[in-house]
Formats: sequence, structure tokens, C-alpha cells
Amino acid sequence: MQPRELSNRRPAVFLLAMMALFLFADQNLLAPNLTAIARDFGFDALERDVKLGGQISLGFWILGGLVSLAIGYLSDVTSRKTLFLWVILLGEIPCLLTGFAQTYAQLFWLRTLTGIGIGGAMPLIFSLLGDYYPANRRAAASAYIGLAMALGVAVGQLIAGFIGPTYGWRLPFIVVAVPNFILAAVFWKWVKEPSRGQTEESLRWLHEQGLGYHRKISWNDYRRLFAVPTNRLAFVQAMFGTVPWGVFFIYLNDFYAQEKGFSVETATLIVMFIGLAAIIGGLAGGLIGNALYNRHPRYLPLFCAITSTAGVVPTLLLINYEPAGPGGAGLALPLFFGFLSGFTVALTGPNVRAILLNVNTPETRGSIFSLFNLSDDLGKGLGPALISVFIAIFGRTMALNIATLFWLICGLFLLWMVRTFPRDEQRMQARLAQLAKPR
Repeated sequence: MQPRELSNRRPAVFLLAMMALFLFADQNLLAPNLTAIARDFGFDALERDVKLGGQISLGFWILGGLVSLAIGYLSDVTSRKTLFLWVILLGEIPCLLTGFAQTYAQLFWLRTLTGIGIGGAMPLIFSLLGDYYPANRRAAASAYIGLAMALGVAVGQLIAGFIGPTYGWRLPFIVVAVPNFILAAVFWKWVKEPSRGQTEESLRWLHEQGLGYHRKISWNDYRRLFAVPTNRLAFVQAMFGTVPWGVFFIYLNDFYAQEKGFSVETATLIVMFIGLAAIIGGLAGGLIGNALYNRHPRYLPLFCAITSTAGVVPTLLLINYEPAGPGGAGLALPLFFGFLSGFTVALTGPNVRAILLNVNTPETRGSIFSLFNLSDDLGKGLGPALISVFIAIFGRTMALNIATLFWLICGLFLLWMVRTFPRDEQRMQARLAQLAKPR
């Protein structure tokens, strides 16, 4: 008989996806209006890139990553539903208040505190997802959540790019924060937390007997996470692979408006097109990855390695494109290059998350995603800070080219996973079977 939590899976996952959408809508609300914000605070072009692009991004992602560590551990020992509600509130309140910031210090600290939302939500969402879906459906499920996150980034960028120039850069923060207060109340009222390990084949008899799987993470379990080769490779590839994303969604909008001569609205459309391609690519990647995994597990990381590396070429073409005439003439090619770039690289994300779910036991999944999220956030936070230094030395175009090449390094570590992933998955299932034996 199907557990009640699984019968209610679709509405629960839909709510998780919608809340993730509005959390991630906040992520790049500064980007379309960097120059307008700089004027508001009296910054020159260099201060704009270093303070608004580098410093704020660093604070946002580093705090988010550190909070993620604490939330990841707590999600493996206490109620994930309660934790998720608190994370949403702690992330959205400073997002709302950003709409009223009057000084750079206020803006910096409110944006930094907003990182709690994204940083804390990631380990909780994917810990819950691992208990809603079995191994052979997790890549596709991860793709649907990734779809919501990517759609959120695109929606936020669109709101900021079109509302900001007319009504001011502060209003978009209020617009994207409000819906999650409503969704949080619905989530608390209607969602039932799934039982840990209920979708694991090795633990089926425990749940059929009504015994359940009640292990909590221990210090030894936490240390064991670093002993899994696939986990270590996932951490490293995340740090390199997220650098270009963090850099482009901060600088690319303003780069196309200032250096390429497009209007803010048109530059926003180009970045939105990349976001749209990433949405389609993330969904397609999860579905393709699911099919490849069901043929052989090693095909999943191989697919990730190929797609991460292939995205470098269209991205370089996008950055180095020169408009054919004044005023940003020639929109077709940037849109084409942007679509190829966003689509290709986004194929990777949902599959890496599915790989992590499949090599870690149910009581450690919150913690592993907090560590993965920290690696992710280090790339997104340190990347723009590092590239802002390269901007000061080499200029924006060369610095963005350098950022793009980080995907090549990411691809090498994903290729290494082709050897480690099948073995680590088998070891995890064997460990679960051992833990589930009657004593």
C-alpha cells in the first residue's frame, strides 16, 4: 500500500517548487539596475562592479553557504517541515526590507541576510525530494525543482529589468518577497513530511512492517560523507562550475547595456533568453539523465561532463560579440548564442543533484546538500569577487572570458565521476541493506 506521504507527493512537491521559484527570483534583482543603483549611492563604474557586483554577492553567498551547513545538519535530526518554514521567513523578510534600503550599508546587510533563504532551502528541498522519489526517478524530479529555480531567476530578472527603470530599483524586492509569505502558510497547513527512506528498495520491508527508518546522522556519518569519492568530486566541480553563472547573472545584463550599447530593457531580454534556455535545458537534462541512468549509471556523469564543457563555446561567442552598428543593433546573434549557452550548460545541474541523492543515505541527505550548497555558494560568491579584480586589471570583456573557462575545469571533475559514481551507489545500497537487517 502506498504511504500517505507518497499519495500527497504531487501537491507537496508543487508547493516546494513554487516557494523555490520566489526564493530564487530574489537572487539577481540587483543585476538589471546596477548602474542605476550606483548612481543612487554616488558610485563610479569601478565601485559599481566591486561593491554592488563583488562585495554584495560575496556576502549573500557566503552567509547562505554557512547557514546551509547548520540547516543541513538540523534537517537530518529534526522536522524538515518546521525548518523550511523558518528558512522561508528568515530569507524573505530581509528581501522585503531591501525595498526600503537608503544607504549602501543597509543594502549590503539586507542582501547578505537574504542569502539565508536560498542557502537554507536547498538542503531541505533535496532531502525531502529524496524521500518522495526512488532512485530511478530522482533526476527527473530534480529537474522539475531546477525548473522552478531557473524560472525564478528569470522572473526576478524580468521584474527588475522592466519595473526598475520606471518605478525604481527597490520595488522589485517587495514584489518577489510577498508571495512566499502566503505560500508558507499554505505549506504549513497542508504538507505532511515524508518518512525518511520510504522510497529506498533496501528499506522497503521496514516500512511495510510499520517499523520505519529512524536513524539520525552522527559525527561518524558526517565524516563518512567526505570519504565518498563522488561527494568530493561533486564539491569541487560545484565550486568551479558555478563561477560563470554567478558572474554572468551579476554582470552580463549591465555589460550588454553599457559596453555593447543595448538599452537596459533589451539587455534584460538577452539575459532572460539565457534564463529561458536554462529552464528548458534543466528540464530536458533531467529527463535525458533519467533515461541514461536507467541504461547504465555511469552514463549520467558522462553526460554532465560533456554538457558542461560544450557550453563554453557559445558563451565565449556571446561575450565577444560586437553589435553591427550603434545603439546595440543586431539582436538575433546574441539571442542565439545566449540560448545555446544557457541550454547546454543547464543540462548538467539536475543530474549532479540526482547523483548526490543516490550515493548518500536518507539520514545524511540534508547534510550532503548543505555541503554541496556551500561549495556552490563559494563559487557564486568568490567568483564575482575574483572576477571583479580581473575587471579592474583587464576590463570586463577579458574578465568574463576568464570566468567562462571555469566550466572546462568543472567538466574534468565530472568526467572523473564516471568511475566513482556506480561504485559509490552500490556501496550506499549495501550499507542500507546492512542497517535494515533485524537485530
